[in-house]
Amino acid sequence: MANVAIVVLSHVEELAEGAARLFRQANSEVDVYASGGLGDGEIGTSIDRIHTVLEEIPEEQEILIFYDIGSAKMNAEMVVEMFPNYSIAISDAPLIEAGYVATISAGLGLSLEEVKEKAEGGYKKDR
Repeated sequence: MANVAIVVLSHVEELAEGAARLFRQANSEVDVYASGGLGDGEIGTSIDRIHTVLEEIPEEQEILIFYDIGSAKMNAEMVVEMFPNYSIAISDAPLIEAGYVATISAGLGLSLEEVKEKAEGGYKKDR
């Protein structure tokens, strides 16, 4: 198990699950979780669904969250406040590309800070 788990948040369940599937293919040793949609097939993000995903992750494991668009980040920020004993970061880097890089980096045993830096490094250089 890697030190850092990756969490994918999307307004669309299939997008979250698809991204998570891609990331797991990159490194099956990294725990990758997905939360997408409202649970009834509708588009959106749910604080309850995000909360449920974070509860699945052991407290000693660091967590890096990626999201698709702004309101998903807002919900992630609210849920993160409910887990004060967890080490959680939210990345503003592009979901797919940065999440993929983060998964590979997490598989190398890097810390949360290092994984986030690697994931966001390529994004910031090109912009």
